[in-house]
Amino acid sequence: MNPEEFFRKAGLKPRPLQLEAAKQLAEMIDTGSVGFQAPTGFGKTITVLAAISLADAFPVTWRVRTFDIAKRVSDDCALLGLPFYIAAGREKLCPLKEEYKSNTYYFCRFLKFKCPFFKGLSSIKPENIFSVDYDQLLRKLKGTEICPYYAQLYQQAHVYIIPYSLGLSFDVNLEVIDEAHNMVLDVYSIPEAKLREALAELDIHYEPTGDLIQQAFIETAQMKIVELLEQGKMPLIAGRVIAMLARGTFIWREEGEIHILKFIRPRKRTIFVSATLEPLQKIYNIPVLEIPVQRKPEALIATWMTTRFHEWDYKMAKEYNDLIFLLRKHFQRIVVFATKRVARSLRADYVEEAPSDWKGVFLLFSRGKKGEGVNIESEVVVVAGAPYLPPFIHVEKLGLTHDDVATITTIQNIGRTLRHPENNPLIILADDRFRKLKPTLDRYYTNIETDDLHSLDKAIQKYKASHPS
Repeated sequence: MNPEEFFRKAGLKPRPLQLEAAKQLAEMIDTGSVGFQAPTGFGKTITVLAAISLADAFPVTWRVRTFDIAKRVSDDCALLGLPFYIAAGREKLCPLKEEYKSNTYYFCRFLKFKCPFFKGLSSIKPENIFSVDYDQLLRKLKGTEICPYYAQLYQQAHVYIIPYSLGLSFDVNLEVIDEAHNMVLDVYSIPEAKLREALAELDIHYEPTGDLIQQAFIETAQMKIVELLEQGKMPLIAGRVIAMLARGTFIWREEGEIHILKFIRPRKRTIFVSATLEPLQKIYNIPVLEIPVQRKPEALIATWMTTRFHEWDYKMAKEYNDLIFLLRKHFQRIVVFATKRVARSLRADYVEEAPSDWKGVFLLFSRGKKGEGVNIESEVVVVAGAPYLPPFIHVEKLGLTHDDVATITTIQNIGRTLRHPENNPLIILADDRFRKLKPTLDRYYTNIETDDLHSLDKAIQKYKASHPS
């Protein structure tokens, strides 16, 4: 099916460059893994689906970070008449999850041949369980002794929408990785006290000697969990905690929390999709189809501020809260992105969750899951501090620089408020280190430096005069 017919069948009018991008991407798919970089709001999902159709490359897996993004992809598939299935992990599907609780992953991975539900797969009739998502599959298998998790492999779809970390291997022609920058920037955290508690359950001594945690103990902990399960013993939290650590490429301590950075390696021919692919292009040595930015929003760089670790104190926190107070005078809807370390000191009306009719200050974590795949309408978006990783995290091993990481996170955070052409918030880059990132940021924004709160206020007034509401 040619891309014109693809869009027409769906009742869609292609946006500028979508048809051309779909045709070129379809040609590139035939040669191997490729990247597709386009601005937020371009319509990347529809374009990629059109390219896959043109290349006759269905079925595919479509990896996503959150179920919010999975729903967005499935909506596009439904609009286009493409059969889809939204998959889930053991934590949602295992019939024994209440019995094994945090140990479900280890029982299922290492002891599944003892599981009556896994054995029940031999009696499965695929035609009776076809579903559009894991919820529907659960309902169809209710009252049976068939494992819903592994029964997902019997689904038939053009697009299997699956979490990044899902271990099931569907029979597909290629893989799409949505928001592909998260392959090297998927960072999550747990309280350090939880790690100590988990290792105490396993009788493993834990006494870190620095901020970067060595991972040699993880394999020992995994073996101990399986050993306890075989003895009929159930660790309370160790299973979940150790499973989270086992996925990490880098693990470090910071202010009472354990942070895990996960790096995902694609398993087959892959389309990497993102608004910021330049660093990943270096890592995977892939050709990238890049759609240029059509509009450059205005960004004001607050050069007198920084969240640099050794300069962050109560005085600097006051500078950031003074900025937020100033913005409240000018705007009704203010989105602020900050790391958890910085966020603790900022005054906001909402943190990570807000009603649809919210007004005030909505604070989101720079690497939180709410920072991806959602559309947040606002009048101004603030990146409160350049979102660098700690310097002892050697991202150079992945082919990246710390500037790459900070740039990708910044662009993706801002992109959450720019998903549609009518969205046009003012951008505040509140950290002097953004000047260092200007060579890349200038490709996306019209950047203007301000030296103090007074000059920033004047720039805001000038912006408002030229952008009447």
